[in-house]
Amino acid sequence: MVFCPDCKAEWMPQTEDCPICGRDLADEKHDSEWILLGTIEDKVSADFARETLTTYEIPAVIVSKSGFFGAIGLTLHSFYSGQAGLFEVSVPSDDVEEAAEILTMTLGEKWHRKES
Repeated sequence: MVFCPDCKAEWMPQTEDCPICGRDLADEKHDSEWILLGTIEDKVSADFARETLTTYEIPAVIVSKSGFFGAIGLTLHSFYSGQAGLFEVSVPSDDVEEAAEILTMTLGEKWHRKES
């Protein structure tokens, strides 16, 4: 993923210029690997986590594992598993420890770090 520091948005690695602001993203490409940091229990907390990490200039990708309902923000349980909504958060490997501390500080028990 390529992160635009102006728009605070992630784009596919092949993106040369930010589609929103036009910034040249060639210098923004990270060679670091993205790591699945953990899971977040609900959409509101997942959105808050992404905004908070972005504020700290840590790019983050949040992926809904709740099917269609998680993607649109409904707080319904997944039809497939019967469990509450679940969202995975990934960050670049260089930012794993700082991101984990920030999520623990801001979300508390709403997020769960992946066990190594």
